[in-house]
Amino acid sequence: MSDASEGQVAAWKVRETLARQLAPLLELYDVKWRGHGVIYVDHEDYNIHTAYRIVADLSSRLNVPIDQVRARLVEFGWLNDVRQASFASDKDARLIDESTSRSPSWEDEYEHDDVRQNDDPVHD
Repeated sequence: MSDASEGQVAAWKVRETLARQLAPLLELYDVKWRGHGVIYVDHEDYNIHTAYRIVADLSSRLNVPIDQVRARLVEFGWLNDVRQASFASDKDARLIDESTSRSPSWEDEYEHDDVRQNDDPVHD
């Protein structure tokens, strides 16, 4: 790759350059700021498809792989994909619920062990 084309590829990574390319796509796809991030992706099909179209269009316009464009948008805080974060927190909540609902608890077992140890005769 020549120095000129390397500079051209690197130019897309600049915040202002990417913002200039992103702004018309946000308008085209009617993306509104709702306080969650410029491009907010949750489990709604519409949000998933809109985000994909925006990233794919940027990739095509900039001649840069989709995963690199997506990573840059995330890095700037312009793409907020909460699908994995909410899954992890739901999973953590289930694990916590399961561990606290077990009977007997490890603390009960520990107390019973102490009692048994105290009942044993001491051998010198």
